[in-house]
Amino acid sequence: MTAALQKELEQSRVIVHEGVWPVEIIGKEKVEGLKLDDGSVVSAGGIFVELGAKGVMELATSLGIRLDDEMRYIATNKQQETNVPGIFAAGDVCGPPWQMAKAVGEGCVAGIGAAAYVKKIPKAS
Repeated sequence: MTAALQKELEQSRVIVHEGVWPVEIIGKEKVEGLKLDDGSVVSAGGIFVELGAKGVMELATSLGIRLDDEMRYIATNKQQETNVPGIFAAGDVCGPPWQMAKAVGEGCVAGIGAAAYVKKIPKAS
């Protein structure tokens, strides 16, 4: 993670448990805690499981999505379509300017395009 994010994490109320792995979710009717492999138990009201994530660009390229000439952003046309049919992109992943208005506008265009794309897919009988 970035140094800025690391600093923010250290200054937050988040408790980081390094070097241990979850082994059991505790609770019968609801989540009450998480048992770790060192025997300790962390009290919890809910659990979010995330087994690892790919970066946006790694995920995009693994799907065959073309990037821009500098290989930094997802390439789209004015309808926010990528080179892969049915996959649209919007906002920061498409490059600067880093503006909320740009992201919202592109998201709207991409959403409309995605809905139109799905409507054209023949329904299974």
